[in-house]
Amino acid sequence: MSNREAYEQRKEWERQEKQDHFRVAAGMMEFVGVVLGIMAILVLLALLFSLLNWLRQDFASNFSTLAARFQ
Repeated sequence: MSNREAYEQRKEWERQEKQDHFRVAAGMMEFVGVVLGIMAILVLLALLFSLLNWLRQDFASNFSTLAARFQ
């Protein structure tokens, strides 16, 4: 194998190694994005249930106040 072929083979290995590193980094970023997305969904669900609970209590309070006025 000539020096030129060895050099080109080494460069190809380096290129493939760099590409593998980018692939791993992209996979990690995708994983982090999925985890953050799931966390955001859970927070939004908690806010929604909190809002619905507050609305239920508010309606109950308002209707009991109205019922007390008409008695």
